[in-house]
Amino acid sequence: MNNAGMERQDIEIFLALGQELHFARTAQRLRVAPASVSQTIKKLERRFGAPLFVRTTRRVDLTPLGRQLLDELGPAYAQVQAAIARATATGHGTTGELHLGYMSAAVARRVLTLVDTFHARTPDCRVGIRETALADLYGPLRRTEVDLSILPLPVAEPDLTVGPVLLSEAALLAVPAGHRLAQRAQLTPGDLTEETFLFAQDLPGYWIEHHLPVARPAAKITLLPGFQEMLAYVTSGHGVAIVGAQTEQLYPRPGLTCVPLAGRPAFDYALIWRTGDLNALASAFLHHAAAPQ
Repeated sequence: MNNAGMERQDIEIFLALGQELHFARTAQRLRVAPASVSQTIKKLERRFGAPLFVRTTRRVDLTPLGRQLLDELGPAYAQVQAAIARATATGHGTTGELHLGYMSAAVARRVLTLVDTFHARTPDCRVGIRETALADLYGPLRRTEVDLSILPLPVAEPDLTVGPVLLSEAALLAVPAGHRLAQRAQLTPGDLTEETFLFAQDLPGYWIEHHLPVARPAAKITLLPGFQEMLAYVTSGHGVAIVGAQTEQLYPRPGLTCVPLAGRPAFDYALIWRTGDLNALASAFLHHAAAPQ
């Protein structure tokens, strides 16, 4: 009998087949050729001197020896994999807690998906998330309350760095349901010259300029404490607001409707961090977020 230890791939194939009890599904799960699964099991059975599986034309079952090996090897292999993952995380600085900010419920689902997949890869890392107010976009970063934040562009701050865009949504105009423009299929800047535009206070001038659909000198602007106040003012007929495409779904209000804007920049949400202050954990999350999912 060959007393050499089992190779890692041999172990993975045996454990997967023991769970799936199906050669084709096992091959698909491990992304190997079906013949490789069959050859590996035959090699292991020669090594152990007895069958591990009973194969018929209709099903695959574990033999008593196969069941014994699965019950003993499975937990031991899981412990080895967990130890390797912990060592890798420690070596790459991906342990501890990451503080992640985000602005807008529109990106919440994307944030939570990234957090879940990141945690699966770095189980010793905890990720805390917090929502950022539109009127205080950069405050949590500057006060070091978060390590990274997902914020709407543009961000042109010398102390902040812009990373990859994680979500884009069309820009719409929020108007009262009874507004003269509410039933239009699309709006142009020429339709909006008489409107008062509502924005959150404390937003940078360049941010407002970027999202205004009409020229700044001619635009009438009212600044309000935050996003919810903007929507309340819109529904009461005190102005209109540039919002993302998911606003009606995420912030439904009677008397509010949103109309597409022709040629307007999308709302892009990107990862932002303090320039020169990207720790190892934040860097790991940044690379994870930028990778194809």
